[in-house]
Amino acid sequence: MKIKLTYLFFLLSFFCFSQQTNTIKFKKETKFAKAVFDNVDLKLMVIDVYGNPTEAKIGKFKLYIKSKKETAEFAAYSNNLSSEMINYLKKLKHSAKLFFTEINVVEDDSHLSKLPDAIEQWFPNCANCKP
Repeated sequence: MKIKLTYLFFLLSFFCFSQQTNTIKFKKETKFAKAVFDNVDLKLMVIDVYGNPTEAKIGKFKLYIKSKKETAEFAAYSNNLSSEMINYLKKLKHSAKLFFTEINVVEDDSHLSKLPDAIEQWFPNCANCKP
């Protein structure tokens, strides 16, 4: 009887202490959903998860301008397009695709959160267009 109790105690202790602890992972949810290009003010605007535009600061992003002949790459560190980007867009004579990638928005706690890429179409001023 004593051997059975010892054996039973050994089996119970083995099963109790041999289980692995589970790891709980937390995913930080951001209040920002995406970035959109404001072609009037020539800047990126951040949209929250409810669809409202916010005044959130963009830490950095890359802009690729794909025209018929070439693709140009630019980097920016604020919401506004740099003067180099604006000058390049003004010189275009045909429409081009704008690819905003690696968009990082500054959270309330000064951490950067990644936003999805944005694609826009750019149409030049018709004064520069060929007939």
